[in-house]
Amino acid sequence: MKKFLAVLLLLLSTATPVNAHSSLVSATPAENSVLSEFPTEIVLEFNENLLQLGDANPNKVEVRNSMGDLLSSAAVVSGTKISAPLQITGNDEYQVNYRVVSGDGHVIEDNYTFKVESEIATAMPISAPVEEPEGGPNLLVRSLMTLAAGAAFLFFLQRKRKK
Repeated sequence: MKKFLAVLLLLLSTATPVNAHSSLVSATPAENSVLSEFPTEIVLEFNENLLQLGDANPNKVEVRNSMGDLLSSAAVVSGTKISAPLQITGNDEYQVNYRVVSGDGHVIEDNYTFKVESEIATAMPISAPVEEPEGGPNLLVRSLMTLAAGAAFLFFLQRKRKK
């Protein structure tokens, strides 16, 4: 009996603890990443299946720009993954906020940021080039030149009549 208890105690003392809560395994875009292209989707993967209650989805993921505008659409859960389409079209720092419920009912809520620094956003003009209006210095110079040409023409006509 003593040997049995000693072996049982030895087995229990060397057993590794089991992680009972779900955790984030991967994210696309990743935390603190700097992207050169605009992402079209956010995908978060956890180490356990996420809870779904029929048509109800207690899980959410949101992506917001630095102004606080929501740029993600409705989230879809498939097993261990939650994803949402994105409408990102400019360079900025974006914040990902997520709240998911693992299969065992535990809530995981956190956030992280990533950046987009695309050459496309800085190389393309936002609007058509602005042309100089027909006012200001250009109009004044043209008006003075027209008056000078008219005065010279009248002077030439006056001179021709006197002869």
